[in-house]
Amino acid sequence: MSEAPARAAPPPIPGAPKPEEIDPTDPNANMPARFGKYTLIRQIALGGMAELFLALQRSVAGFEKLIVVKRVLPHLAKDESFIEMLLAEARIAATLNHPNIAQVYDVGRADGRYYIAMEHVHGEDLRSLVRQMKKKDVTSFPLEHALAIVLGCCAGLAYAHDKRDLDGEPMGIVHRDVSPQNILVTFTGDVKLVDFGIAKAGRGQMEDTGSGQLKGKVPYMSPEQAQGLQLDNRSDIFSLGIMLFELCTGRRLFRGQNEMETLRKIVEDEYPRPRDLNPNLSPRLEEIILRSLEKDRTRRYQSARDMQADLEDYIRSEQLKVSALSLGTWISDLFREKLEAQKQMLQEGRQLAEIIAAQIEESQREGGSLPEGSLSGVRARRASKVPWILLVLVVLAAAAGGVWFLTRPPPAPVAEVGPGVIALTSTPPGAAVWLDGNRRAERTPATIAELPVGRYQVRLTHPGYAPWDQQVDLTEAAPRAELSATLERVTASNLAAINVTTIPAGARVLFDGRETGLVTPATIPEIQPDIDHALSLSLEGYVTRNETVNLAAGQTTDLRLDLERTPLTPGEAILVLTVDPADARVQFDGEWHESGSPFEFRVPARTYRITVTKTGYHSIDRTVQLRGGQIAEETIELRRRATPPTGRGGGETEPPTSNEPGSLTFNSTPWCNVTIDGQSAGQTPVVNFRLAPGRHTVVCSNPTAGTERLTITVAPGQAVRRAITLGQ
Repeated sequence: MSEAPARAAPPPIPGAPKPEEIDPTDPNANMPARFGKYTLIRQIALGGMAELFLALQRSVAGFEKLIVVKRVLPHLAKDESFIEMLLAEARIAATLNHPNIAQVYDVGRADGRYYIAMEHVHGEDLRSLVRQMKKKDVTSFPLEHALAIVLGCCAGLAYAHDKRDLDGEPMGIVHRDVSPQNILVTFTGDVKLVDFGIAKAGRGQMEDTGSGQLKGKVPYMSPEQAQGLQLDNRSDIFSLGIMLFELCTGRRLFRGQNEMETLRKIVEDEYPRPRDLNPNLSPRLEEIILRSLEKDRTRRYQSARDMQADLEDYIRSEQLKVSALSLGTWISDLFREKLEAQKQMLQEGRQLAEIIAAQIEESQREGGSLPEGSLSGVRARRASKVPWILLVLVVLAAAAGGVWFLTRPPPAPVAEVGPGVIALTSTPPGAAVWLDGNRRAERTPATIAELPVGRYQVRLTHPGYAPWDQQVDLTEAAPRAELSATLERVTASNLAAINVTTIPAGARVLFDGRETGLVTPATIPEIQPDIDHALSLSLEGYVTRNETVNLAAGQTTDLRLDLERTPLTPGEAILVLTVDPADARVQFDGEWHESGSPFEFRVPARTYRITVTKTGYHSIDRTVQLRGGQIAEETIELRRRATPPTGRGGGETEPPTSNEPGSLTFNSTPWCNVTIDGQSAGQTPVVNFRLAPGRHTVVCSNPTAGTERLTITVAPGQAVRRAITLGQ
């Protein structure tokens, strides 16, 4: 029997070095390599605890997906406590499924190594963005893009912090490492948090990982994290506040000579105010930043959702153009050269894939296997630092016997620029700048450059002042315009007002992102007319209601809004209590309430004791059983006491009791509009305003002299007098 003729050697792969030229110290020299059910394509990072690989996952149905495999380093695989903690935490992260969180697909062990398989995100982390900006001489992070990134982080954090297990119990997830390296922005403008959910509340101390590294980046730790205290979701909010501060000011917040000094700065030092570093920032945005950075976590944002709501209100009030589309366009332009290089490599990869595919097809036709030289050529080409996209093409072509294509939309066109310049000054300074109806990030004094020649409508706005408008023409002959504006204060007769009522009452009122100190029903006076204002109403147990209002000068409007309850958890209940008379006092769970009937209590499901009382009526005590997930309604009607006999003088009266109302007489210099406990009491002077015994909040507001807030205490039957001078 004659031997089969020897097959001709396949043609060499163009540009591939010989196998003996491969550097054995290169971690990618032996790539691609099989690891469990994954094919590792390229090592993309190496840290103190794990190494990261770009990998390919393939199913039996021919489905293929790029992922990232995080493989624990060998020396840590022997630490059983570390592995147990890692796997438990990673399983928690795998339950998270949100657009702003990079998903964990799998956790396990293969070839004696523990790993986590995660979503592959085609984008750049925030640290890389800042570095690329420096290379491109971009001196400041665009405000609208900074806000888009932080909003995405807020949404992802809010979802994870509120995550519950299958039994409906809070999981208490805390990220613990919210930092620029762990925030990815894709080239389509999506924001993703990575390495998420690796800690639970109650395990929040700064633990040693076994590799000498602390969990979390030190410059982005909260004060409680820096001190090794137990953490909750508010620690992540502080870390996010640090990044918002740095994006808006261009300055690092905590940077010491070493880690110990940085930790000391976080815990002990006073923080700079953002507007001291960037005067163009809005005071409202500064308030949001500073609230997220409160050292006392009880004064910090209590949830990422609250921070997100304030940022969204601010964006609406300033009419900033925040969108994923514009963010993606900006990042694609920032990394234009890198993306163009990848595009060129794709073309080279197609040619290489066709050659390998032809070799596989010939080998299969002759009943043989792929010659060793082909695979070594691929590996050699990998060792010569060809980027990962090229090797992905090779691996997929070799596996499928065909060519695999990646496509990407062409880069967005560069925005037109020109020689035009508009220089703006105003009295007072700090006015917001609008150009053709679009809110700019600058505040006066400001210079807007690189404008195409043409006609522009310029508007300046400032709280307490009438809008200033002017049209300006920029031409080739006169490309620069110098505009100086003197803003005029709006008179009281030209202001507007809103009477806000909610069902139920008692909602906290925020106006244009600022705390008013009011609760509904409330009157919001001195509203600047003819511009959009953001009204936000929040009440515990109800969905925050956001409205946009635009009023004409001199207009007063009544706004009545129904609030939607947030869904009850299995362990919560609501009691709606109606009492007669409506002004009776109610003691529920040991606490007195005097807001007026009906009363509503959202509480854990259990048994409660209720006391209802009013002067001249018999008190009633009652016990109610509240069941989880249900709304209970209860009505209590008080009976009048018998009228005591009148004395011979006919003038005897019942002595004051603990419930007898007092009164307040209040005046100010100059005049002001007065609200007491969120209800309008009119303009000063306010005379003999009846008040229930207890503490009350008085807000005195004048459009030119400012606002003062004070607390008074009224004893039963007491007549209280107060007078203040505004502006002192």
